[in-house]
Amino acid sequence: MSALQRYFLAPHAPNTAAGFVDDNFALVELRRGRRGFALSSSAVTELRPGLVTPSFDEPNIQNPDELTEVITQTAEAAGLANKKRWSVALPDAAARTLVVTIEETTRNSRELSEILGWKIERVIASPLSELRISRQQISPSGQHARYLVTVANDRVLSEYESVFTGLGWNPGMLLPRHMGEAQWLMWDDEPGDKILVSGNRTGFTSVIVRNGEPVLIRTCVCDRQSRGDELHRFALYYRDRLNGNGGVALTRMLATGGIDLSEARRAVADATDCEPTPVDAAEFGVDLAGEAIRFDHLAGAAGLATLAWH
Repeated sequence: MSALQRYFLAPHAPNTAAGFVDDNFALVELRRGRRGFALSSSAVTELRPGLVTPSFDEPNIQNPDELTEVITQTAEAAGLANKKRWSVALPDAAARTLVVTIEETTRNSRELSEILGWKIERVIASPLSELRISRQQISPSGQHARYLVTVANDRVLSEYESVFTGLGWNPGMLLPRHMGEAQWLMWDDEPGDKILVSGNRTGFTSVIVRNGEPVLIRTCVCDRQSRGDELHRFALYYRDRLNGNGGVALTRMLATGGIDLSEARRAVADATDCEPTPVDAAEFGVDLAGEAIRFDHLAGAAGLATLAWH
C-alpha cells in the first residue's frame, strides 16, 4: 500500500511524528484531550545550515551520519528514543502534492494509471520510472473524478528512509510538510473554505481545504518580498476556478513557515472579498503560550500525528 493510501486509510496511524522545517528537525507525540489534542512530548533541534538541502531530484541529506546523530539526540530530549513507529513530514521541496482531475471516463485501473501518469509527467517533468506515485480519490468536481496525488523521486525518498530505518524506526508514512499542516484545517468543522499558506526558503505552498479535503494545491517559488503578490494571484485563481460567483466563503487561514499573517490576509481579502479568520493552534488543544517551541516548528509533524484518531 502506498504512503498516501496509508495516510487516508490506515486505521492505526502512530501518534508520534517527525518533521523537517527549513533548518529545524522536530519530534512530537500527541494525546487526545478534552479540548482536542495535547502534546505528550516534543523537541526541536536546529540543523546545521546545509545539512539538509531540500530538493525534488537532487541529494537532500549531505551527511547521513550527522543527521542520524541529530535525530537520536532529539528523540532522547523528547523522551521518545524507544518509539519505533513514525510518520514523517518531509521538506516541501522533497515531494509534491497535486489535485488531478480526470475528464474522461476510464474503463479500468490500468487506463486510469496511464492517464494519471501522463498528467503527472507533464507537471513534474521527470520520467515516471524515477518517481514514487501514490493516489487517493477525493470528491468529484461535477462529472469529473479527482485524485489527490503525492509524487516523490525514488532516490530522494530512499535517502530519508535509509536514515530512519538505520535507527530501527518504521517510517510508515512520509508526506510533504504542507500535507501535515493541512490536517489542522481538515479537523476544523467551521463552515466555509479554508486556506493554508506554508512558507519555506524558496517560496510557499498554498492549500485550499473544502469539506475536509484538499481541493487545490499550488507551490510558488519566489523571494520573500514577492510572497504577497504571488498569494494574491493564487487567491484570484481560487476565486475564478473554484468559487464561481462567491458561492462559498473563504473563512479560515493557517499561516506557517514565517509567513506574515497580516500581509497574507490582506492579499487574500483583496482577491476574494473575504478576510479569513486566523486559525490558532490552541483551538485544537495545542497551547504553546509561554513555550520556547513555536507551532511553526511542530505543525507539520503534529498534523500527521493527529491521523492516529482519524
